Amino acid sequence: MNVQKNKKCGFTLAELLIVVAIVGILVAISIPIFSVQLHKARVAADWANLRAYYSEIQADYIATGKYNPEVPASDNTSYHYLTEITFLDGQRVELKAGKILIGKSKGENGYEIVYYCNEYLRTHNVEPHYYKCSLSLGASAL
Repeated sequence: MNVQKNKKCGFTLAELLIVVAIVGILVAISIPIFSVQLHKARVAADWANLRAYYSEIQADYIATGKYNPEVPASDNTSYHYLTEITFLDGQRVELKAGKILIGKSKGENGYEIVYYCNEYLRTHNVEPHYYKCSLSLGASAL
């Protein structure tokens, strides 16, 4: 006797579409979270580099008692943002998520550094983001 059994093998098109839709929703939820965490990591790396740089130039100022001409500090009359720092030993570090201003402190206090992330510079009205993403080092920090 030749009886064919109607066996179902595999998935239906509807089941596959549901799985694809669920995966798409999960990806759509996770991409913004990933982007925020990536931005935070870049800002944290910039902060670590800036703290090391500030410690180095401030120690140099304290040791010599004068401003080092290799430090691109402004004279507090004109400001220009820097996207790269060069340590006194010649090592260059590019900032990943922001820009800095370096100035000479008023009086005899050494240097001041202010860091702003690119997100704040782009929108300039995101106050909560400013407090999470900016860094001031030095006496009055410009």
